[in-house]
Amino acid sequence: MSNKRKELERHVIGINKHLRYAVGNMSLIILLRNAHPIYRCDYARELYREGSITKEEAKEFIKI
Repeated sequence: MSNKRKELERHVIGINKHLRYAVGNMSLIILLRNAHPIYRCDYARELYREGSITKEEAKEFIKI
C-alpha cells in the first residue's frame, strides 16, 4: 500500500470519522470523492503522477 493512499485514508477519516472502518475497503476514486474538495485535486495529481490512477480517472478531479 502506497504512502499516498495511507495519507489519503487518514485525511478522509479526519474529514468524516464515521468512515474510519470503511476506508480500508474503498478504492482510490471513492477515497478521493470523500476527501475535502480543496484537497482532492492535489491528491489526484499525486496519485496520477505515481501511476496509481489513470488519466481518465484523474480527469474527474483535475484538468490535464
